[in-house]
Amino acid sequence: MSGEIDDSMDIVDEKSSCIVRQFRLLSSAQRKITLGEILSCCTSEEISYIDQKLPDFLYRDFVTTLPLELAERFLEYLTVKDLLTACRVSKPWNRIISGMKIVWRNHCLKFGCNPVTISLSYPKNTCIRGMQIQQDLCDGSAWTQDAIVNLVKSPGRFSALHHDRGYIAGGTSDSIHTHANQDSSESVVIWSVENSSVVVSFPVSGSVSCIKLNYPSLVVCGHFDGTLSSHQVSGNTESDITPGGLLNKFRLHTAPVLSLDFDESEDVLISGSADWTVKVWQLSTGSLQRTISSHSHWVLSVIFTPSSKHNIQNLSGKDIVVMMTRDDIQMYSWIHFLKDNGESLKGLNISDIHIPLKSVTDAVQSFFFTPGLHFDGKTISFVKQMPMFDSHTFGDADIVTIDAESGQLVQSVHINQKIRKLLAIGSRFAIILLPYVDSKFKNLVVVDLKYEKIVGGCTVPHSRATTPDFSQVCTGKLDWLDGFSDDSTNGLVCCLGLQDSSMHTVVWS
Repeated sequence: MSGEIDDSMDIVDEKSSCIVRQFRLLSSAQRKITLGEILSCCTSEEISYIDQKLPDFLYRDFVTTLPLELAERFLEYLTVKDLLTACRVSKPWNRIISGMKIVWRNHCLKFGCNPVTISLSYPKNTCIRGMQIQQDLCDGSAWTQDAIVNLVKSPGRFSALHHDRGYIAGGTSDSIHTHANQDSSESVVIWSVENSSVVVSFPVSGSVSCIKLNYPSLVVCGHFDGTLSSHQVSGNTESDITPGGLLNKFRLHTAPVLSLDFDESEDVLISGSADWTVKVWQLSTGSLQRTISSHSHWVLSVIFTPSSKHNIQNLSGKDIVVMMTRDDIQMYSWIHFLKDNGESLKGLNISDIHIPLKSVTDAVQSFFFTPGLHFDGKTISFVKQMPMFDSHTFGDADIVTIDAESGQLVQSVHINQKIRKLLAIGSRFAIILLPYVDSKFKNLVVVDLKYEKIVGGCTVPHSRATTPDFSQVCTGKLDWLDGFSDDSTNGLVCCLGLQDSSMHTVVWS
C-alpha cells in the first residue's frame, strides 16, 4: 500500500515540475491569463490557502531579512514617530530598530540634543527626550513662569538684573526719597531661584543702572550718577563687614554707567559709560588703572575675559575686553597690569579688532544693531537688522558671529523677525527677545542656529528698557544653548524686571 502512495506522489511531483517548467516558458501576458484560468478552477478552500500564502510574497520583512546596514539606510528616512510605530510591530522589529544607534543618533542631532550627552549604548531614549523638549518648546509648555512681588515698594523697580549660580541680583531705581538730604532709598536684592526666597537685601547709594553678581562673595553695581560700588554678599567676620557692606566706591565717570564686568580672581573691574569711555579699575582697591576713550558714542556693553579663559592664539597671555557702541565693536588686550605695573595699559590707543556697525548709503543708515553683545572666548556675536516702523512685528534680522582672531565671518543666521535683544547664544541655539505685541504672541523665543528657524518659546510681559542694553533682563543657566540634555534643561531661563516693581522669572518645567 505504501508503495502505491509513493508511486502516486512521484507522479504528482513529476506533473507539478512539468507544469512549472511550462509556466516559466510563457510570456508575462500568457502567465496572467493562465493564473486567471487556474483561479477560476479553485475551490474556496484552495482560495483560502492562496490568501494565506500571498503575504509571504507581497510583504517581505526587510527589517529582519536585510543586512543591518541596508535596513538602517532605509529606516533613516522615517520620522521618529514612524520609527516608534515600527517598534510596536513585533518584538524582533523592536529589538532591531531600537538597536540602530546611527539612526537614533542622527535624529538626536536633528532635535538639538547635545552631542556629548547622547547615550552611546541606547541613543533611542535621548532622541525621545529631545523630541519631547522640542515639542514642548513649540507649544509653549517647556517653561513655567512666576511673578515675584513685594520685594521693593512702588514706584521703585528693578532696573538691573544678573544671575549667577542659581541666584538673581536685582538693583532698583525710581524709589522714593525718604531722607532730608534726598539720598535715594535704592536697594539690591539677592534672590534664590531654588528656594524662592531673599538671601540678602541692602541699600545702595544711587539708582542702579547695571549689576553683576559673583555669588556668594561679591556684587558690583553701576549707577546712573556715574559711580560704581562693590558690596560684600555673604559678609566677612574677619573684617566685620556685614552682608551688603560697601567695599569700594568708583567715582570717575561723568555720565551714567551703562555696563560693567569684573573678574574677582584677576582683581579687574571694567566699566562702560554714556561719557563715551571705558575704564579699567583695580577691583580690590577702587583705583583707576586706565581710561580707554577712543569711542564715538555711549559704550553699551563691555565683556572682560582673562587670559586663561579665551582661545585667541595671537593674544595668548593677555587679558581682553570687548566693547560695543552704537557705531562699532572693538577689542582691546593687555598684559595683566599687576604683572607689569600697568605698562601694557599705556598702549591701549589702538584696538586689536574693529568691527564697524554703521553702514551709510546716501546719508541714510541702511541697517542698525540691536543690544546683545556676546563673546565666548573665540567668537563675537551680535545682531544686525534692517530699519522698520515700530508698528511692524516681522523684520529682517541676522545673528552674526565673527572670529575674534581673524575678523572673518563664521556664520550669519537669518531670522524673519524684529529682534529686541540677543539675550544669549551657544553653539546650537540662541535665545532672543522680540517686541511685545499681544498675549498670544511668543516674544521670548529659541532660535535653532543650524536650521535658521524659531523652534518655540513663550510669551512674557512687556518690559520697558531701563538702559540701551536692556539691563533689566538677564538669562539663567546657558548650557542648553549648546544642545539639550537632562542636566541642562532645568533651572532659570530668564528673568525680567517689570514696571510694576516685580521680577518675572521663566524656569524650565
